[in-house]
Amino acid sequence: MIHPASRLEVVIHSRADGRNAVKSAAYTARAHYRDAESGIRFRSSKKSGLLSHELINWKGTAEELWTAAELAENRGNARVIREIRPSLPHELSIDQQINLVRGFCLWLRDTYSVAVQSDVHAPRFINRGIETKHQHGRLSLIGEEYRAALFDKTKTNLNFHAHILMTTREVDRKTGAVGAKTRILDDRKTGPEEIQRIRHEWQKRTNSALKKAGSISRIDMRSYKEMAKMGDAPEGLVAQEHLGPRRAERSRKMEEKGVDRSLAGRKRRHAQKRNRSLWTSWLQLRALERQKLREEESVRIARVREKARRSEILNKSQALMPSSETPLPLREERAPSEAWKGRISSEWEAAITDALNRGSSSPNREMNEFDEVFDIETYEPKFVKQKYESQLKPIKIRTRQRVL
Repeated sequence: MIHPASRLEVVIHSRADGRNAVKSAAYTARAHYRDAESGIRFRSSKKSGLLSHELINWKGTAEELWTAAELAENRGNARVIREIRPSLPHELSIDQQINLVRGFCLWLRDTYSVAVQSDVHAPRFINRGIETKHQHGRLSLIGEEYRAALFDKTKTNLNFHAHILMTTREVDRKTGAVGAKTRILDDRKTGPEEIQRIRHEWQKRTNSALKKAGSISRIDMRSYKEMAKMGDAPEGLVAQEHLGPRRAERSRKMEEKGVDRSLAGRKRRHAQKRNRSLWTSWLQLRALERQKLREEESVRIARVREKARRSEILNKSQALMPSSETPLPLREERAPSEAWKGRISSEWEAAITDALNRGSSSPNREMNEFDEVFDIETYEPKFVKQKYESQLKPIKIRTRQRVL
């Protein structure tokens, strides 16, 4: 099964969609920023759930960074932010998640020469009342008690995630000047390739962090089609549509009352049921194949060992046998003596004579019933009556008769 954190979404913030870089940065940073060009203030400081906020490749404040990004664009449909939204495995602690995101942002800076703002957000609480207090910063939990509640699957959805905001232009490390566009990410040919490169880098770093933390969990950023092609997933898996915070909240409210009967909810349940059935069948088939391979490997190993054992025994037996080229005293051939020759010849002659005369009766024994020719159907054995002498001898005892 695929880890739930195997997700990385890339979102483009464009003026054509009514997006503003300062507004987006204020929301993810849970801060209060003012757009110098329009004079509008964006207030998100009352919202809670921010676990980490960092700036990479920028010496000023986040408000100054995104104000400069807005001033660098002249077109009305210009792209002002490229946002990466990766999910974070709950197997990692908050400090480990922050280190993972920081290292990934440094890689983005070194690869594309951009400035980056990273914000790590906490998961949502399942209870709607508690989540409302959490979003407005009125939750009574603080410190270690708050962190323990975030990792409790009975209280939250464990959806730790990060918002990584990249500038669409290069930023000089020393001067902080905003330069040319990062065309390698905007090009139709190289853009998708670079996105796959970013996804692969995130997967590599996340799995390395999981391994270092002692977790057996791993994420996989490949699509279902790619995984099935490589034999790592069953064919026919359906990718589920990402609902987003608003639709997910609406679906959660409907499920609290019963079942989410909306079209998106029905599609989601159908896809989940189908994928679960395919995964179960595929995993069972893989388990049977592995068992078969183990049995075949065991038979092969047993044959190899038996062959080696027999070869070893044969070699030992050949080593113990004396060689014919080096005669030993026990194998020394000696000429038999004359007396021994005579004894052997006389025994051979006696054996031959006895074999030739086997049909005739031997003069040294008497005839018995087994020497006669008889018919098996009319044959009656002869019984010889033996006389037995009585072992009891009569004894005469004299007695007197008493006269009354």
